[in-house]
Amino acid sequence: MIHRGILDNAGMAVTKALHNLGYPEVNDVRIGKTLIFDAQSLDEATQISKSQTNEIMEYFEIGELNE
Repeated sequence: MIHRGILDNAGMAVTKALHNLGYPEVNDVRIGKTLIFDAQSLDEATQISKSQTNEIMEYFEIGELNE
């Protein structure tokens, strides 16, 4: 996800589009991404996440999916 305080142009465009579609109650949309991958450990998952994140502008969270 993009850090708060960083301008999210895509989120602003979606917010405006939703207003035009009749959803004036939507105040703020932020656009993020989800990566799903297999990792053998939390350390490996952290390394993969860091390699895919611009830590100046973005942050990441790691979660576990149980099938």
